[in-house]
Amino acid sequence: MRFSFFSSIRAILVFLVLLAMLPALGIMLCSGYSLREHMIVDAEEAALRQIHGMASHHEQVVENARLLLATLAKAHEIQTLDPLGSQLLLEEMLTRNEAYVALVLSDPAGRIVAVSPVDSFSSIAGEVYFQDAKQGMRFVTGMYHLRQGVRSVVMEFAQPVMDREGGLRGVLVALFDLNYFGRIFAAAHLPEGSVFTLTDAEGIRLTRFPETEKYTWVPDLPYMIEKMSAGADQGTFLDKGVDGVRRLYGFKRVQFEDAHSPPLMIRLGQPEDLALAEARRALVRDMVLLVLAAVLAVATAWFVGNLTIMRRLERLMAAADRLGTGDLSTRTMLDHDKGELGVLAAAFDRMAESLQIQDFDRRRAEHECCQLNTELEERVASRTAELAKANKELQTALGNLRQAQGQLVMSEKLAALGGLVAGVAHEINTPVGVALSASSTMAEKNRILNALFTKGEMKRSDLTEYLESTREGLEMSLLNLNRASDLIRSFKMVAADQVSESRRSFNVREYIGQVLLSLRPKLKKTPHRVEVECDEDLVIESYPGALSQILTNFIVNSLTHAFGEGQAGLIRIAVAKNDGTLSLTYSDDGCGIAPEVQDRIFEPFYTTARAKGSTGLGLHIVFNIVTVTLGGTVTCCSALGQGTTFQVRVPV
Repeated sequence: MRFSFFSSIRAILVFLVLLAMLPALGIMLCSGYSLREHMIVDAEEAALRQIHGMASHHEQVVENARLLLATLAKAHEIQTLDPLGSQLLLEEMLTRNEAYVALVLSDPAGRIVAVSPVDSFSSIAGEVYFQDAKQGMRFVTGMYHLRQGVRSVVMEFAQPVMDREGGLRGVLVALFDLNYFGRIFAAAHLPEGSVFTLTDAEGIRLTRFPETEKYTWVPDLPYMIEKMSAGADQGTFLDKGVDGVRRLYGFKRVQFEDAHSPPLMIRLGQPEDLALAEARRALVRDMVLLVLAAVLAVATAWFVGNLTIMRRLERLMAAADRLGTGDLSTRTMLDHDKGELGVLAAAFDRMAESLQIQDFDRRRAEHECCQLNTELEERVASRTAELAKANKELQTALGNLRQAQGQLVMSEKLAALGGLVAGVAHEINTPVGVALSASSTMAEKNRILNALFTKGEMKRSDLTEYLESTREGLEMSLLNLNRASDLIRSFKMVAADQVSESRRSFNVREYIGQVLLSLRPKLKKTPHRVEVECDEDLVIESYPGALSQILTNFIVNSLTHAFGEGQAGLIRIAVAKNDGTLSLTYSDDGCGIAPEVQDRIFEPFYTTARAKGSTGLGLHIVFNIVTVTLGGTVTCCSALGQGTTFQVRVPV
């Protein structure tokens, strides 16, 4: 397939320039992809750094709480469980530490000694963190809880207050508000659309910035929990958030020392467009530069090609047009330098010069031909007379040749007829001889019985012997005479230019049934089966006697040659009509025909079972009927041990 675009040299030059730009495009795409990968890695590392910072803040909160409570536990007011002094101290500490929502001092029984804000607690005796701090005599980190009436989650810290002897004086408790991270998130000045989320191991979102109240103490996204819970303690991934925005997330699982709560999952996400914006800008910039370079290269190729190639080509094309109009003196007038166009111009000029010389020679030859033409006419007239005489002699010789040919054909026919007569005589001689011998024997028996009857010496036993001998002789004579009659009738079929009945219309399936019925005496003595496959309504106009002779010879041939003694065989006859042609397929599953015999099965008097009474005329008669009488074809396909199939095709 050819494209019209490439019929122009300018277009080809532009295409080649663009083709030369493909490697640069590939390099640029690879570089852009590599840059994008680096940008993604950088963005992931930045996300991890930020998430580490957030985790550090959370760890610092725990450490600050430990330090704060440990410091308060050393105060005189706390050591002495002074209600008023402790209350003032706790209120002052709460004012200075905005990250805490409450500070509590209780006695060893869990009763409140001092609390800020006032009335925020009545007793902490049943709290787990109080019991852990009391029993373990150490700093304890409690669970996360949702503050009643406020969409805020707090975390408890407990510190035992011990005297100098190590005895328990009381327990200090601080409640840390997770909204403190909102101020840290706002102070970080992260890109617009960034989100920060704290999620516990149960999949509950403790807090989220921004939109804290909307997404506090609600189930987190399952696929987010799955990605943060499997594998490493920290990592990054790309996914859509609860608001449908696709972000690059960094996460870290944090487990606090001495904490009873499961690990805390910290997640920080930035919009994918912002994280990868630099890579996309670089790719767009490179693509714009590549397009500009391609446009500049195409324009340069167009201008330079027009200046250095197209002008010279236009002169070549103009010279070719003049040469095409018959001006053989035209020349390109271009320099014959070493360049391709110079070589082409030189070749064109040489071609024009050669054509001019050839035209001159042609004109001279035409003049000479005109002179020779006159001489040739005279020679033709003389030769014509000679040819007429020779033609007459050839006609006479052809007549003699045809006469001789006819005589040779007749001689061949007579020779073939002589061979046929000799074969007929040989085949008929045996049954006729047997019948003649039986008749002679009966005549002698008759003469002897007649002599005894004349003398009056005939006995009952003589008559009985005569009758028995006569019966046997008659049966032998009739058997052999019938065989001779069958042979003569078969021999008549060798001359396939006549058939036993006229042409008529008949039902093929019914007629095959009639033929098989007539062969029933032969078939019922054998265990063989005959299957017929033919349309019940198939009617043709042909010679039914010819079809009968074909089927009879096929079946008799199978009974004689195909099956051994005691073998139960299958004979199939399939008939179909397609496009004006009757197809008859005859097959048996007998012993088959040897390859060296198959080429001779249609020859007259050729048989491999002459000892069984075969004459060798059955298939020859079939061949003549099919090819001469019906104007069709017959073929044989056989292999030893695989049966034999005959295919007959005749026009109807």
